[in-house]
Amino acid sequence: MIKSQKTLDWGLLVIINFLWGTQVPVIRLIGDRLGPITVAFVPLVLSTLIFLPILWMENKKRGVKFRWKWNDIKYFILSGTVGIFIMQYAYTLGSQKTIAANAGIITLTIPVLVAIMASFMLNEKLNFVRIASFILALLGVLMTSVSDIKGADLFHGQYFLGNMIFLFACLCCAFYNTYCKLLVDKKFTELEILVYSSIIGSIASIPLLIWVEPFHFKEFIQLGNIAVYGILELSVFVYGIPALLFFYVLKRMDVTQAILGSYLFPFFIGLMGIVLLNEKISLLMVVGGSIIFVSTLMVTVYENDLLLFFKKLFSKKHE
Repeated sequence: MIKSQKTLDWGLLVIINFLWGTQVPVIRLIGDRLGPITVAFVPLVLSTLIFLPILWMENKKRGVKFRWKWNDIKYFILSGTVGIFIMQYAYTLGSQKTIAANAGIITLTIPVLVAIMASFMLNEKLNFVRIASFILALLGVLMTSVSDIKGADLFHGQYFLGNMIFLFACLCCAFYNTYCKLLVDKKFTELEILVYSSIIGSIASIPLLIWVEPFHFKEFIQLGNIAVYGILELSVFVYGIPALLFFYVLKRMDVTQAILGSYLFPFFIGLMGIVLLNEKISLLMVVGGSIIFVSTLMVTVYENDLLLFFKKLFSKKHE
């Protein structure tokens, strides 16, 4: 793969994680207007309705039919239930039963869990550059998350159940990212993976939106522009576009490499807090964010160059 394509993929990963990072401040903006199940699943259903016609147009252009047969749809049962529905429900439930600082720390497990799952499910291997990049990225995240670390209370009885539920959500997220690499390798398109998985997840969420936290469209519209635009932002710019871009990058990159970009979450969440919520930026946040950027560059753009450099370096030492 030429370096310009690698650089493009790195840039896409930055954009992807920036868009995913908008989820937290947007939820904080609309959370006092809408219930947690509505916030979790209405954007999912809406995203499915938005991207389904786009898939139809793509299929028409390619001259293929919708994949409704069991031989095709069976691949999306796990991604739609475990990777979308259960993950979102556990994420919402866990967030209710723990504090934000704990959730921020627990989220750091996702790339590690992905690396473990990818080694079993995809036979991906960790090399020296990837391990070094993980360590650097983790250092950067810790620097951007000082307030979370200070405020964390991971093992206190009051929050222990919520922490375990949130950790389970992270496990589901790691499985989803790894499993979607399998779907990419099976030559499903980005839109097919997104839409078919979202259809399964949406169907599973309908009982919650009917009986657990009933959704009423008229009441929703009356909540004002912030609630409406917030749901639209989550539907398109959190559930939709970044997922398509992520699947596109997975065509050329190991999931272990791609997921390292998720360590940009705290940095981008902090930036969004500054822009949308008038929070303050610190020197540690800037330095930590820079370190994370460097670590993602190492593992996406310069991995082969660094491996070759260290190979030559070690070979000279043994001569």
